[in-house]
Amino acid sequence: MMKILRYVAAVLIPVFFVGITLKYTDHDHSSDKSVLITQPILPGAAKAILTLDNGETINLNKETADALRKIEGTHIQVDSTTLNYQLAQSTSARPKPVYNKVEIPRGGEYALVLSDGTKVHLNSMSSLRFPVAFTTGKREVELQGEAYFEVSKTGQPFIVNVNGMQVEVLGTTFNISAYPNEEYQTTLVNGSVRVSAEKGESLILKPSQQATIVSGGNSIQVRTVDTSFYTSWVKGKINFKDQRLEDIMKILSRWYDMNVVYENEGLKNIRFGCNLNRYEEITPFVKLLEKTEEVHVKIEGNTITFHN
Repeated sequence: MMKILRYVAAVLIPVFFVGITLKYTDHDHSSDKSVLITQPILPGAAKAILTLDNGETINLNKETADALRKIEGTHIQVDSTTLNYQLAQSTSARPKPVYNKVEIPRGGEYALVLSDGTKVHLNSMSSLRFPVAFTTGKREVELQGEAYFEVSKTGQPFIVNVNGMQVEVLGTTFNISAYPNEEYQTTLVNGSVRVSAEKGESLILKPSQQATIVSGGNSIQVRTVDTSFYTSWVKGKINFKDQRLEDIMKILSRWYDMNVVYENEGLKNIRFGCNLNRYEEITPFVKLLEKTEEVHVKIEGNTITFHN
């Protein structure tokens, strides 16, 4: 069988199609025999937990809309995918800010509209702590994990605090990925942002630039990137180009809520490219990996194992 290049493109499959169509048509299905799949691994879905300032927690979904009442001068609306804070009255007399926190579990995602109109898309295993209403001269939130920000232009600085990094903007669109024990990345789509290490340097990014900080480090590295690879998850896609299998699977494991096992450590360094529909189950991707003849795969329950 002709060997297929390592850079694999998994098909984008509209969710309303019945069945699965692979981009590569191969009449020799012998490679599929090594794929053991006991049950499909399904993608994540919109789900989140809201923690109020008083410690009360609410599982967010369209059924919980009635549970969200007027809180500290702000009306909260919720549907199946988005939590929306709308300022109901002047908050200038409030003695102190009231904070809420939205947490996204493994295999989840959710969108949040802050009281100033800023929209935040939160990815799996992420959280955002934020004031119910912004009452001071600056707008400040705390992020763990990954989020895509569309910052409303109000004239006030908007600051995202991450453990070991701070990003400041006036009005712009950018993505932050800051998971524990991984490289922190700030990717600017448009506008400008200032990225600061906790105890190190500070610099301003231009569109299509990405700043990276090693977790716990104080040095910022900047490179020019194709921002679509780092923001595709917001548009329902998962795109990679020439990345290590281990790095790809870290991202996929969060979204698909699955465990990943490597029977050979060397397999982690195999490089691939792919283009996935974020809302399809993982089988097409697995079969295309098999066709590269670089790695073999078996799926048992929610565990995916790579072997030679």
